[in-house]
Amino acid sequence: MPANRSWTAYQISYRANELNVLARWIAMGTSGCVVGLAGAGKSNLLGFISHRSDALQQYLPEGANPYTVIPVDLNNLPAYNLATFYRIILRAFYEVRHRFDKELQESITDIYQEYKRSRDPFLSQSALRELLLLLQKQQMRVVLVFDRFDKFCQVAPPQVADSLRGLRDSFKDTLVYIVGLRQAVEYLPDPTILGELYEVLDTHVCWVGTMNEDDASQLISEEMHLTPIKPDDKDVKKMLNLSGKHPALLKSICHWWLTASSELSSNWRDQLLKESSCQFRLKEIWDGLSQEEQLVLSEVKKWEDGTAVPDVKRNKPILKQLADKGLVQPDEQSWCINGELLAAYVFSDFEQARGKIWRDQKTDILYQGRDPLNNLTPLENSLLRFFVNRPKTRHSHTTLIEAVWPEDEIVQVGVATERLYQVIKELRRKIEPTAPQWRYIITWRGRPEGGYQFFPEGRPE
Repeated sequence: MPANRSWTAYQISYRANELNVLARWIAMGTSGCVVGLAGAGKSNLLGFISHRSDALQQYLPEGANPYTVIPVDLNNLPAYNLATFYRIILRAFYEVRHRFDKELQESITDIYQEYKRSRDPFLSQSALRELLLLLQKQQMRVVLVFDRFDKFCQVAPPQVADSLRGLRDSFKDTLVYIVGLRQAVEYLPDPTILGELYEVLDTHVCWVGTMNEDDASQLISEEMHLTPIKPDDKDVKKMLNLSGKHPALLKSICHWWLTASSELSSNWRDQLLKESSCQFRLKEIWDGLSQEEQLVLSEVKKWEDGTAVPDVKRNKPILKQLADKGLVQPDEQSWCINGELLAAYVFSDFEQARGKIWRDQKTDILYQGRDPLNNLTPLENSLLRFFVNRPKTRHSHTTLIEAVWPEDEIVQVGVATERLYQVIKELRRKIEPTAPQWRYIITWRGRPEGGYQFFPEGRPE
């Protein structure tokens, strides 16, 4: 949304479906994650619930506990240690203290002022617990909102994630976390850092897809607020159809319209596909999909064009994922891609989609998408089978060598890690779409040794 737009300018019905989900979590005292591809409006949604309690309130059931939503900025920490982490949360309370009654305002101010300079994690933790106990006594629910939580997890030490989990365990009826991610938690660099919190965030997921027509039309109106010439209803409809009501694409179209309105042709789509901003946004969407999702999206395009017979039953789970992300929708015959620009982009790039790597249990043949992987050497075949049977687990170099090479060779001759590197290198050459943006076999580094992690679906970038 434009920078000049305040939260009060948003319609109270903004993102109604998503707010309904989040209100249900808050009423139940359940934590969860809000996930959205680049440009889907995830941060806007989290900002909206953080500043518009009136909008969220309308979806809460009668008798729900009173609550306060508090945004916590984890992206500009001066240091990644426990004391700083606790003080950042205390500061977040202090910055929205006006939302509480007078007595609590005074308590929040006193606690923050006393401990804002404390470098002792025990003291700052104790201060935060003291504040949460006051809220618990009043039966008030606190919703802490952490945007860009995936970036935070890349730099935060394990103790910080442990402390989040510990706080929630101590104040289950008081504390709710809503975290913002670009991808599901399983794609965090090290999901184990979340401990038991992983299961909570993996179970309760709210995908931010495309906007409804009212929200999208309002966005167009806001983008055009300074120009004396406004798009007519016909142009607005074109913008909605081309973008599929994806916020970032819709903004790009609006900016293009403002600069090219005197040179518009009847074929907007071809003009927009040449625009660097649209190309960038489309690539962000495409790269944010797994290889399995890319392949199914390519299949949907073929169904639309009549060059392939729809196979909805086989692809139903992935179609559901793509629908949650706002990229496809069912039509009378089968499914269709949401937005003319995305459909055209998929058509131009579908050869890059490889699909999921899987084993046919009847024939024991390994496939990538619908293509059999029949060009593998015996060692590559053994390694890939090991990966397929144990996906998404971090395997050390030693574990992989012991699993793939014959025992007598390991004992008599020994197998150097360099030999594993070479097998991985050749296997990647045969299954990966582009180097070095690995999608299937991911390197991880650790002590005393690192290893590899396998994503059969080809993880998103």
